Parts: sequence; structure tokens; C-alpha cells
Amino acid sequence: MEKKKKKGDVLYKIVMAVLVVIILFSLYNIGKILYGYYQGNSQYEEVQEIAKVEEKEEGIDFAALKKVNKDVKAWIYLEDTVIDYPVLQTTNNDYYLYHMFNGEENGAGSIFIDYRNENPFRDFVTVLHGHRMKDGSMFKPLVQYSDPEFYKNHKVIEITTPKKKYNCKVFAMATIPADSDFYQFYFYDEADKQAYLNNLASWNEISTDVKVSVDDKIAMMSTCTAQLDDNRVCVFGKLTEAK
Repeated sequence: MEKKKKKGDVLYKIVMAVLVVIILFSLYNIGKILYGYYQGNSQYEEVQEIAKVEEKEEGIDFAALKKVNKDVKAWIYLEDTVIDYPVLQTTNNDYYLYHMFNGEENGAGSIFIDYRNENPFRDFVTVLHGHRMKDGSMFKPLVQYSDPEFYKNHKVIEITTPKKKYNCKVFAMATIPADSDFYQFYFYDEADKQAYLNNLASWNEISTDVKVSVDDKIAMMSTCTAQLDDNRVCVFGKLTEAK
């Protein structure tokens, strides 16, 4: 009996030791994730100071931003949300998935323009990518456009470039596959553009009064869904120059 008891005690200690290791490992991972969120948010607060976003009426300080990162192409802002970020572009769609504005690695990544857009905001469709972070940062607010009340209060997204300022008037939202034809960068003619708009109308999940034609320019903002799938939530806006 004594021998069995000792074996039982040893087994109990082993099980407890394993559980402690599992708990410590889980706490480490949670801490790492939370620190990543903190690091990302702190970095973008610093970038906002560099850009002087508190003085938006005087314009974004792109000269100061370019001294830190020459890849900056624009600034995107959605009132009363966390979307207040620089928009970057490089020669691929991988780097800024996991790198912040200052070049540091971070799961939040950056908001960036698809590398296939040769003339951002002058192409018929300009695609912007951004993560849907669990702490609510980056492009997470975009998924709220499915709520009519949210759309009512956030009809316009501001996009500023070194040369122009645009009011991006939201007109559509769609949940699409990651390899969808909506990620289209080259259009042969007006008929091709109209076919794109017709297809988008059939996928549109929200109701708006914004009219869009083949003569307009569109910003497509793409982020992940909450599901473990390969779909994307995309919000589409018509670009008009701000007065």
C-alpha cells in the first residue's frame, strides 16, 4: 500500500508540474500579445505626433513623416474611431502585414496600399489592407458598417495625400474571398469598370444613396473577418476631392 501511495504522490506531482508549466506558458503568451498591442498603439501615437494630426486643419506633416519612412503615401482618418493612421506602400503585400511605420516587427502591422496599385487614388480602384485587431485597433472599426446606425454616423472617411485631400464616401460593404475578383487593378475600358460596379452591387450588404459611375475613383478597404476562414470584409468608398 505504501508503495502505491508513493507512486500516486509522484504522479500527482508530475501532473501538477505539467499544469504549472502550461499555465506559465499561457500567461507568457497572453503577456506577449498584450505587450504587442501596447507597443503598436504607443508607436502610432508617436506617429500621430510626428504628423501633427491634432492640427489637421493645417494639413498632415508629410515632410516629417517621410523623414521616418519614405513609404508613406497618405493618411486615413475616420472620426470617433481609432482609424487615424499613416498609409504605406512598398513593393509587396507581405512586409507591412507585420511591420509598423517605424520598421519594427509587430502583429498589428500597418495600413498599406496594395503593391499592384501603380497610381494610388488615381487608379479606378485603390486597395488598402489592414488587420482586424482584437484590441479594436487598425481596420477593426470597418466591420461595424453592417450596422445602419454606424453607417449613418460615419458616411465619410478622410484620406489625405501629400497633394490632395479626399472625402471617401462609403457606398458598399461586402464579405468576399481573399482571392476575389474584386481585387482588380487593371481595367480594359469603361465596360470593364461597369461590370465591376454591377458585380459589387450584387454583393453589397448595406444600403446607401451614394451614386458611383465608371468616371469615379474608388477606395477599397480590406480586412479580415472574425471567422477562421479566408474571407475578407471590404468597405468601398467613392473618392471626391475635399473643398
